[in-house]
Amino acid sequence: MKHSLTTIALGALLLSQSVLAGLYTPKDNIIDITPKNFQAEVMDSNHVVMVEFYAPWCGHCKNLVPQYKAAAKNLKGIAKMGAIDCDDDKNKPLCSQYGIQGFPTIKIFPANRKGGVKYPKDYQGERSAKAIVDQLVKMLPNDVQLVSSNPSSEKIINIDEFAADTNSPRAVLFTKKLTTSNMYKGLATEFKDRIVVAEMRAPSDDVLAKYNIQNLPALVVFPKGSQESTFFTGELKHEPILDFLSEHAGSAKKGGAKASPAASSSTPAPKPVVVEFNPNIDQITTQEDFKKLCLNKERGNCAIAFLIVEPEFEESVKMHEENLETLRQVKKKAHETGKGLDVLWMDALDKRVVALKERFQVSEDIPGLLLINPGKKAYVPFIGRFDVEGIEEWLSDASHGRARAVAYKFEATLDANKPVKDEL
Repeated sequence: MKHSLTTIALGALLLSQSVLAGLYTPKDNIIDITPKNFQAEVMDSNHVVMVEFYAPWCGHCKNLVPQYKAAAKNLKGIAKMGAIDCDDDKNKPLCSQYGIQGFPTIKIFPANRKGGVKYPKDYQGERSAKAIVDQLVKMLPNDVQLVSSNPSSEKIINIDEFAADTNSPRAVLFTKKLTTSNMYKGLATEFKDRIVVAEMRAPSDDVLAKYNIQNLPALVVFPKGSQESTFFTGELKHEPILDFLSEHAGSAKKGGAKASPAASSSTPAPKPVVVEFNPNIDQITTQEDFKKLCLNKERGNCAIAFLIVEPEFEESVKMHEENLETLRQVKKKAHETGKGLDVLWMDALDKRVVALKERFQVSEDIPGLLLINPGKKAYVPFIGRFDVEGIEEWLSDASHGRARAVAYKFEATLDANKPVKDEL
C-alpha cells in the first residue's frame, strides 16, 4: 500500500506520492499534484519540475501517457515530473490560476536558486519521451562542487581543504570522467543545503594514495564534525547512493550548506573508517535497553521486530531462529550499503510490548515490525511479507517516502507503571 506522507520530512522518510485517480499511478514515478502538495512538490523543490495539466477523458492526454511515463522513468532521481487532474473539483482553482484552457498543457517550473516564486515556462516541444527528457536535462541545475588538488579557478575547491572543513557533511566522487553525470547532478540537487556534494575528476595517483582510493569511481563521505572518511560500498546506482547520502546528510537550512575551506592543503588525509558488521539482533527487555539501543539515537533508524519464542517447544525455538536469521540478513545488507540500520526485537507476548504496539499502530500479525526514527520522532508500521525481500522493500519505501510515516509526540516507553499521554 502507498500512502501520502504529509506530517514530516525525514532524510530516510520523505514526502511520498498519493494515489493518482486519473491517468497515472505512484509506480509511474509521477507525482500527483494537488493544491495541498503543490507548494512543497513544485514551488519549494530544488529540482526542475515538469507538470502536466490534464483531464482523464482527453484523448490527447491518453495518447501522451506512455511517453510521459517513459520520460519519468528515465528521469527518476534526476528531475521531477508531476501531473494534475484538472477535471477534479479540488484541483480546478489551481488549474485556473495557471490559465489552463486546453489539455494536455505542460509547464516546466525551473530550479529556483534566487528564492521567491517560480515562474513556469510552457513546454512547446514534441510530445515524446526523448524530447521531454532532452528538454529537462538541458534545464538541470548543477549543484555539484568541483574539487581539485590544483584548482584552476575560484569556483574549484582544493581537495585537502574540502576534506578538512568539518562545518558540513561532505561527499566527493572520485572519477575518471571529465563531465558530471545527470544522476549525480540529481543527487546533488536532492541534498542541496543538507550535504555538500562534490566531484574530483581524473585524480592523480598521489591523491588516490592519500585518500586510500583503490578503484574508480569511488564515493566517499566526510561526516559533519569529522575528517574521517566513510566509503560507499554498494552499487553506484541512484537508490543505493540516495540511501547512503541520507544517512550522512544534515537537516535542510536556509542559506545552504556551503563548503568554506579552513585548513592548509598540507593537512594529512585521514584513513577511512571501517566498521565491522555486528550480526547480533539484540533483544529489548527494559526501558533502559530501549533508550540505549534505539531512543537515544540522534541519527538513523531502528527496526524493531515483535517475535514470539516459547523455549519449551522445539518448533517455536526453530521458528524464532529463522526469524532472527531473516533480520540478520536484512541488517547485513543495510551495513554493506552504508545505511547503518539498528535491528532489534521485543517479546510480542510481553504486556508492556503489546501496549507499545498499540501506541505505534503496529499490526497484531506475528512476526511484526516497526521502524522508528527517534531523532525526528517519527515511525513507520510494517506492511508486507516477513522475509528478506519483503522487509527490504518496506525499508526502501520508508526511506524514499513511499510508505506511511507518522510523527509522534508521546513518550515511547516500556514502563508499565508510567501512563502514556499525548503531548499538546
